[in-house]
Order: sequence, then C-alpha cells, then structure tokens
Amino acid sequence: MLSYQKMLGQLEDAGSTVTLAGYLELLAGAGLLTGLQKFSGSQTRVRGSSPKLVALNTALVAAVGGLSFAQAREDPAVWGRLVETPSAHIWRTAV
Repeated sequence: MLSYQKMLGQLEDAGSTVTLAGYLELLAGAGLLTGLQKFSGSQTRVRGSSPKLVALNTALVAAVGGLSFAQAREDPAVWGRLVETPSAHIWRTAV
C-alpha cells in the first residue's frame, strides 16, 4: 500500500493534487490501482483521511515481489499483503 499523502509530499507543483487525482482515476478505471478509505463509523473521519493505494491485481504484486508461491506463503507479511489485495478489491466493489 502507498499513501496518497506521501505521494503529494513528493510533488511540489500547485496543480499536483489535481494531476495526481486524475492519474488515480485512470489507474482505477483500468483495474490496476484504487484508493481504499479508512473505515470509520463517522463520515467526517472517512472524508478527512487520505486513501491508501492498493493494487487490484495480485499477479502484478507478486511479479514485482519476485518470490515464488512457496516463499510468499512462508512469509506472513508478504502473504498478508497478497491476501489483502483481492480482499480490498472485493470490499471496494461491494460497498
């Protein structure tokens, strides 16, 4: 996952926020990446939070990671991220 705020911190131009939001929309439309908002019972807290960016394709995440299935399965942190990816996609499309 990648934080939207961390990416904005790397950009210096005033129009960067709009540009970044446009790119994120394109990536989400292509089914590659989406923003996952913080879960909270309060709508105000959800709107105030910046989304965490999640890859929607586990194959892309695994390809970049460079681990075999067995290696990924043995590492709880890696396996958790691989399981989290489709879970986030299912949650996003269900809500």
